[in-house]
Amino acid sequence: MNHLTHQHFHNQSGSVLIISLIVMLILTILGVSGMKSSVLEEKMAGNMRDGQLAFQAAEATLREAEQYIEGNVVSIANFDTDGSDGLYDKSQQNLWDSIGWTSGDSLEFSDFNTGYAVNTPPRYIIEHLASQQNNVDTLNMDNYGQGTGAGRIEMFLITARATGSSGNTVVMLQSTYGKRL
Repeated sequence: MNHLTHQHFHNQSGSVLIISLIVMLILTILGVSGMKSSVLEEKMAGNMRDGQLAFQAAEATLREAEQYIEGNVVSIANFDTDGSDGLYDKSQQNLWDSIGWTSGDSLEFSDFNTGYAVNTPPRYIIEHLASQQNNVDTLNMDNYGQGTGAGRIEMFLITARATGSSGNTVVMLQSTYGKRL
């Protein structure tokens, strides 16, 4: 009997060990690839959140610039070619080559607050595009907004720049705004 037991163990070649090691290797590869996928999805979600934060900051900055025009612009005399205060005239050549989005060439939206921290405060510039004299009220369809009558309408191009929580995400938005002076 002792001879049969010894012969039975001697005939085994360790195939169970090899198969179990292969199965463990496959499970390890699946686990590692699942972790990589999860990490990638988390990075994508974070980047999307950062982009949305920057977009919301830029939109709020556009509205701030429109309020600035409504409350502070009474003439176009402050709009000059150097734009030292963030107000530019339409004749500025190569404007985008010279803007550094600093306090010397743009306006800051310092009251911006969403509950999330942006990397840098949003900034904006306002360009005076054109003056339009209208003899009839063509820009006031169906009498919405300002009262009827002739007047001069000043057209402005607003450009807002905002970052997300990282400095890597930058969103720039533009809108055209008109004010009757």
